[in-house]
Amino acid sequence: MKEEQTPNVGGWTLPASILAGSIIIGVFEPMLLLVGIAALIWLAMIHRSYAQHLSSLNLIHNQLIARVAQSHALTELLESILDSADVPIIATNSNGEIIQANKAAQAVLGSGRPLLGEHFDSLITQTTVQHIELLARSAESGHARLELPVGGDMRVFDVAADQIALTQGAVCTFTDITELSRSATLKADFAANASHELRTPIASILGAIQTIEGPASDDPDMTQRLVTMISSNATRLDLLVKDLLDLSKLESPSIPTVLVDIDLSEIIKRAAEPFASVCERRGLSIQTEIDPQASSIISDDSLIELILRNLIGNATKFAHEGTPITIRVESTPIELDPDAQLPKGMEGPIGARISVRDEGIGIPLSQQTRIFERFYQVDEARDGSSARRGTGLGLAIVKHAARTLGGTIRVKSVHQQGTTMVVELPNCIPERQ
Repeated sequence: MKEEQTPNVGGWTLPASILAGSIIIGVFEPMLLLVGIAALIWLAMIHRSYAQHLSSLNLIHNQLIARVAQSHALTELLESILDSADVPIIATNSNGEIIQANKAAQAVLGSGRPLLGEHFDSLITQTTVQHIELLARSAESGHARLELPVGGDMRVFDVAADQIALTQGAVCTFTDITELSRSATLKADFAANASHELRTPIASILGAIQTIEGPASDDPDMTQRLVTMISSNATRLDLLVKDLLDLSKLESPSIPTVLVDIDLSEIIKRAAEPFASVCERRGLSIQTEIDPQASSIISDDSLIELILRNLIGNATKFAHEGTPITIRVESTPIELDPDAQLPKGMEGPIGARISVRDEGIGIPLSQQTRIFERFYQVDEARDGSSARRGTGLGLAIVKHAARTLGGTIRVKSVHQQGTTMVVELPNCIPERQ
């Protein structure tokens, strides 16, 4: 801004004195009034100079006000942008004191309290995060992982720290990578569990073959037992591979869903057929109770059969002998799961609740939260007979199949009394004419 020349404040005293003297003396000597007129003109010129200077000062003042207002507006805009970000962001000065924190940072890191003025090290106590914030103030960017309890759940954050050159401070962003971290853990666990589940039957088959080729080559009874063992483990491998393929397809984000009109009584009958011999041997009966309004639904035929086949298969394994297995279908309004995506074309006013109940060994309460994990089996299944031993993928498959259809699955079980698996599928019952 151009610097203004300030007029001499005492510059008006001389012409004012001359004017006053001229007026007084002009009473006796009129010619001196001309000097007074000249002094008056002089004063008018000084006044004009002052008026121009005052106008210039007013202009500068207005410009400064506009700049301050613009600065305030820019500050509010930047704060609004920071508050709109759902990623916690914290800025510190050269001493490590917090000079800016958005709403996400206050909510996630500060439990809702204002953070301005706090020291970064008092807010974040993890040494590695404190270290990267300190290094960032010296222009050395860095990343660190931070685990924090948020809303009763342990969350994992990737913390990035960079220098703010203007203040010699640092800006730290906290990106929530909890789901990514869990996904990586699940993949690692899946690979380890799959390797273990595949290695066990393969080792049994190889051991049986070596025994047949060696010590049991001349023992028909032993050979027969080993052949039975090979057949059993080969069947287990076949089931495991099929379940792995089913799970892989269901976890694919591009899995197509083919919606058709499904007769539930017919598909239940088809899904139960493979277990007829097991039911006959154990004295089990499969009973169906179908709400007439839910006898027909719009859904994916293969996925519904996959769900029913796995649930019926589990029920036939764990039901007490001579007890019924009840498959009930009800029509009911079902709230959409925000985490599941409803297939296009499912626009019915109500949904279907499919439950499969057995009167069997049940599931201990402590294990009910884990039964939908891949390869997880309750202790009774692991310690029980081979007839009860499954692949540990059935309920994981059901869970993914239900989610693919926009639905959910839950369990109701009392240990040693029975288990009910409940699948809820929204918007799958069309409006009847």
